[in-house]
Amino acid sequence: MTVEENLKTGIKASGNSTLALALLALLKGAVGLHSGSSALLADAVHTGLDIFTTLAVWVGLKVSLRNSGGKFPYGYYKAENLVALFVALLILLSGFEILKMGFAGIKGGESPSAGIEFQGLALVTAVFSVLSIYALSVYKKRVGTKINSQALLADARHSYTDVFASLVVVVTVLGSLLGIPELDSLGVIVISALIFKLGGECAKDAVLTLMDAWLDEESAERIRKNIRDIPGILELVDLKLRKSGLVVFGEATVEVDGKADLKKVELLNPKINAAVKKEVRNLEHLVIDARPGKRQVFKLALPVLESSGLKTRLSGHLGKAPYFLFAVLEAGRVREWEILKNPFMELDRKRGVKAVEFLVNERINVLVLQEVGEGPFHMLRDNFVRICRVPEGTATAEEVLEKVSELEEIAGPTE
Repeated sequence: MTVEENLKTGIKASGNSTLALALLALLKGAVGLHSGSSALLADAVHTGLDIFTTLAVWVGLKVSLRNSGGKFPYGYYKAENLVALFVALLILLSGFEILKMGFAGIKGGESPSAGIEFQGLALVTAVFSVLSIYALSVYKKRVGTKINSQALLADARHSYTDVFASLVVVVTVLGSLLGIPELDSLGVIVISALIFKLGGECAKDAVLTLMDAWLDEESAERIRKNIRDIPGILELVDLKLRKSGLVVFGEATVEVDGKADLKKVELLNPKINAAVKKEVRNLEHLVIDARPGKRQVFKLALPVLESSGLKTRLSGHLGKAPYFLFAVLEAGRVREWEILKNPFMELDRKRGVKAVEFLVNERINVLVLQEVGEGPFHMLRDNFVRICRVPEGTATAEEVLEKVSELEEIAGPTE
């Protein structure tokens, strides 16, 4: 889905959650008044206040959907992160209020549910509240994960803490039924500690995101590897990623083999973007800075007739060559070499194209041959393989490797 579609999905989820919370607050309030359960009434007020939290997420996603103006060239996406921080603070506040309630119960020694007239009805309503809020939390987490919304995920965590708050009411009613008024207060203190933990984690993530910190270092490392594996890139100098609401902005500085001309950058741009999108959803914009670099190690390929070592004879064809000799050169000297069979020499059509695919998969950056057709030439260039002509007077692979420094580049198709 597009960013706009994701935002609309989040807005719909927030709207549904707001309606569900409103109905649940009315139900708990009505049963609380009818049964005389002060805990259930308090929980109804708590759920009513949660409506404002969900509305805040709805507003944040709505604002993020707006078209950016001149003052906000990167859009209003950060509004979603601000709402996530706001929700995190509400979670911490909820934990504090529940903790106060727990300590007050211990000091007073009385259950907030003492004197409940319809204990069964109050208990059923409290259990229904726990199940409903848990289902709401799962729903918001599923949608938030799907669209990668920090605010919606924070709201899901908030609903999850409300499950514990509703459990307090269940424990309170049970304490009244069993004649143990202190039971609910002890449970409240334990639950508040869990709420503080969830709220602290949510606030930390929101603050770090607002400060443009990238929290997923594992994905960043995979992106670096993907970019370094792109043919034509010598080195990834720098990679910067930052999250803004649902979307991601980034900058990549790379060193390329040879001149960093416009054509080369145009060929590399979609490959670098694809390497980032493989690990990051909702990539909004990636700035790529390509700089010229100097290759230190070359992997050279030669079409040859036999598999008889460096003295093997050269083949005059690309697609029809029975074998290819691959040599790794460093500082002009052969570091290692091997000869592999051409798996496509028996094809009736597109032998040259298939041979080029084979060579590119072997990650060569120099190909030395006598003639090259138009299709293979452009494929090799698009994969940043330097195409060189076999030096005059050479008949074996060894002789070509001895004249590596004299190789002349082929500027266009020769067939």
